[in-house]
Amino acid sequence: MLIGIQGSGQLPGRLPDAGRYRAVAELAEELGYDSIWAGEHLSFHNPILDLGVALATFAAVTERVLLGAGVVLLPLRHPSLVAKQAASLDYVSGGRLLLGLGVGGEGPGDFEAAGVPIRERGARADEGIVALRTLLTERPAAFHGRFSAFADVSIEPRSPRPAGPPLLVGGRSEAAVRRAGRLGDGWLPYMVSPRRFADGVAAVREHAAAAGRDPDGLRHVLVAFAHVDEDGERARERARAHLSERYGMAFERHHIERLCVVGSPDECVARLREYAEAGVRHLSFNPAVDEAGFLDQVARLHEVASAVQEATV
Repeated sequence: MLIGIQGSGQLPGRLPDAGRYRAVAELAEELGYDSIWAGEHLSFHNPILDLGVALATFAAVTERVLLGAGVVLLPLRHPSLVAKQAASLDYVSGGRLLLGLGVGGEGPGDFEAAGVPIRERGARADEGIVALRTLLTERPAAFHGRFSAFADVSIEPRSPRPAGPPLLVGGRSEAAVRRAGRLGDGWLPYMVSPRRFADGVAAVREHAAAAGRDPDGLRHVLVAFAHVDEDGERARERARAHLSERYGMAFERHHIERLCVVGSPDECVARLREYAEAGVRHLSFNPAVDEAGFLDQVARLHEVASAVQEATV
């Protein structure tokens, strides 16, 4: 199982210290994480660093670790702008970008800021993925759709990979699963149980096969909120309180126990094994912790993951 870490995670009402973005990338590279991720919002109840700036910072201080965009809110931007940023990031990082794409919607302010009707987000995402792939793989590129149209467009610099970075479709809905199978290069869900992950992958594969695509060519990454502590009860309570404050909604105990990697080291190892048995081959931790304990959680979660990886070798 490949293991990633969310490096630009949100804090309730404030940004981390600017030096933390460099520090977490350096630590992820040093510890041996396989990937480091950044998320995106334009106008949200918590401040969050621009995704491209975060990933460029990670790229500048690392040489090996994969760089995950988790996720770009595709309906908010013209596909040409997304293609330019993605190709440039893939170029300067030597082909390390994983490009997660989502429809958004949990933050209405994002759509207000971009001037995009929220009701169009699904249709814009479907069309945008096709246009984006065209821009990343063809030169010159041409596309004519409902929301964007262009002709004789060449995006430079190009990705060092002929097919460009893999396009991973975020979301848990039936529409997201269908989109991942028919249009994407894989699925990027978060907050799903092992069973729901396995069922979702099976559905993605069915949609891919129905569209005449090779299901075995897809890759899937699970994002899981995580917190490890010698005292499992303390870990669950801290994660619950942090996530409730971060998202301004009540996270219940059953959410933490069913959908997260939270608890004592042994409990976290057991949960990771459940995900591995469900078919997870790449899991990214999103630490459910305040800033003071963030880097410590990054290190401790890697220890937990290493125990699972060693046991499966």
